Amino acid sequence: MTSTDSLLGIATDASRMLWRAEAAQAAAVLAFVDGRRSDAVAAGRSAASAEDARQVAILEVAVELETASGFVAHLVAATRTLTGDLPTVWAAHSEGRIDRAKTRAIASARWRLHEDASVELLDASVVPYATDHTLSQLKSWLRRFVIRVEADHAARRRREATAQRHVTITAMDDGMSLLQAVIPTHDALLIDRELFLSAKTSRATDPDDARRLSQARADVLTDRLLGRTTETPGRGRFHVGITVALATLLGLDDEPATTGDGQHAIDPALVRELATTPGTLFSRLLTDEAGGILDVTELGRFPTAPLRRALELVDGVCDIPTCDKPAEQCDLDHQQPWDPDHPDRGPTTAANLHPRCRSHHGLKTRGALPVDHDEDGTTRWHLPTRAVTGRTAFTRAWTRRTDPGIVVVDRFHPPVDLEYAPAA
Repeated sequence: MTSTDSLLGIATDASRMLWRAEAAQAAAVLAFVDGRRSDAVAAGRSAASAEDARQVAILEVAVELETASGFVAHLVAATRTLTGDLPTVWAAHSEGRIDRAKTRAIASARWRLHEDASVELLDASVVPYATDHTLSQLKSWLRRFVIRVEADHAARRRREATAQRHVTITAMDDGMSLLQAVIPTHDALLIDRELFLSAKTSRATDPDDARRLSQARADVLTDRLLGRTTETPGRGRFHVGITVALATLLGLDDEPATTGDGQHAIDPALVRELATTPGTLFSRLLTDEAGGILDVTELGRFPTAPLRRALELVDGVCDIPTCDKPAEQCDLDHQQPWDPDHPDRGPTTAANLHPRCRSHHGLKTRGALPVDHDEDGTTRWHLPTRAVTGRTAFTRAWTRRTDPGIVVVDRFHPPVDLEYAPAA
């Protein structure tokens, strides 16, 4: 064996150490979360309160590990399944023979099974295959296994899965995004064939078409969804919520614009191009050099559409540090509770409203997740182990600004002769 050959052994040993560490971490996380719930039960708290304690424990783990709460919740569920129902698989993971991704795929397959005998067969047969095949190959094996051992349940599982169909868009680099759709397989195969045939025909009819087939397929999908043809630009106008500096829009600066959730960055050249394209419609915040949001007090408990839209744009996501739920899907929670008999208490203002997802809003309302704020509006969530700062702390200029230089525009068509005069 040469010195180079030994490097492969070092890499293999390191992988096995990592997989054992993953198992140890998962076991500790499960014990911690279950321990928090057990402590609540032992203290005589109600079942609902004990569940709140478990949810707060998941948030504690997410904060400490600097990861998403959803990942921790899935890790806890998968580890409970592995340790309780799949002891052979869990032993292989603990010994460093299977990594976390494979064990989570196996746990997901177990969740689709209904018969105890099927679960026992999965535990007894999957490890040899999992240790010698890739994750993709294992997932294919698991799909076949589930249908084969419980064919009578396949139709019901398909109906349940169809009810969970959805589309997601994920930000990528260089002004690109990943569009994904979870849809029935037969529809996906038909779409795949339609894209292939349409893209092939499109390239064949134009001898100057230099696009690769993959590019043409992407263009066909986009054009079909937006109703674009060579004669028409497509349905609707470009309408996107972004935060963009006025100087960037006017070409005096090159700071990128960002979408409301903070995930998509738009380069300044594209922003200016969109702003001059006929039909473009922005819902946006135009900020000055200092940034900030105009603090408007409104009567009543519920904010008007312009204020809600402004908050969604400036905050982007849930106030909890580990939660990525988009603000537009969150509740607007009054930090200081709204009091109809005393309008000065808990006002409906930008400074007092925070986007909080329904789960975390509920924990706060029930007192399971206390939160307070200091004079400048910075929120602090108090976990059992420590306090963490809310995400809105650094994105708002609160009412302390006496002359906020911000324009909130809900419907805006950029004028052709717009000029910019910087403040003296």
